Amino acid sequence: MTMSTDPAAALHIREMELEDLSTVYALGERVFTADKWPSLYRTWDEYEAVGLFSSDGEYCLVAERDDRVVGFALGTLINKRKSAWTYGYLMWLAVEPDLKRSGIASQLVDALTETFIRTGARMMIVDTDAANAAAIAFFHRHGFGNEDKHVYLSKNLTSHPDYQRLRDEGLD
Repeated sequence: MTMSTDPAAALHIREMELEDLSTVYALGERVFTADKWPSLYRTWDEYEAVGLFSSDGEYCLVAERDDRVVGFALGTLINKRKSAWTYGYLMWLAVEPDLKRSGIASQLVDALTETFIRTGARMMIVDTDAANAAAIAFFHRHGFGNEDKHVYLSKNLTSHPDYQRLRDEGLD
């Protein structure tokens, strides 16, 4: 069966189910790659999908077309101590690469926004790499603003002079 790339083809947004985990993980592996985004401060791995599904399943949505998952949005609800505000946090958003710019991500963001509102969120937050101009423009089109620049630094531990010795000690 071939998947329709017609933007008008029926798209269904629904809560992620256990059976979707492997598909969501595989799509994330294709989209969130180190060669495209070397400075991702969170690493996409199976624990991201499983952890969010286990703890915040109602904020994990998939987009389905022709009975295939073609995109996902994974979020969480944050209640800050000593704050009357509850935040919806969109942590991961991905669409099949050949279906980008077909409205799938927009529908996922809209559906997750509505879910956050229904469950009491007053603010929705998202973050992306500062160099990801396409994502920043996308989120601006969806009403996100108040950009706050963060600096994330990384250190390649394999360049440490005792790296191999310390690794060997840790593996014993």
